[in-house]
Amino acid sequence: MTTQSEFMTYKQAMDFLGLKTHNTLYRYIDAGLPVYIVGKSKRIKKSDIIEFMEAHKQVSK
Repeated sequence: MTTQSEFMTYKQAMDFLGLKTHNTLYRYIDAGLPVYIVGKSKRIKKSDIIEFMEAHKQVSK
């Protein structure tokens, strides 16, 4: 049995978001998506991704 952590690697975050390149993830980070860095390990919290995406939601008129 595997448990999915709230903290994801960049690859896991990209899969979660459906991104194909790191460049898009880096643009999200530059736009304010938080990254947790411990030593050389970088993680992105799933709830932060959801909050970030909700904050950037645009509704068509």
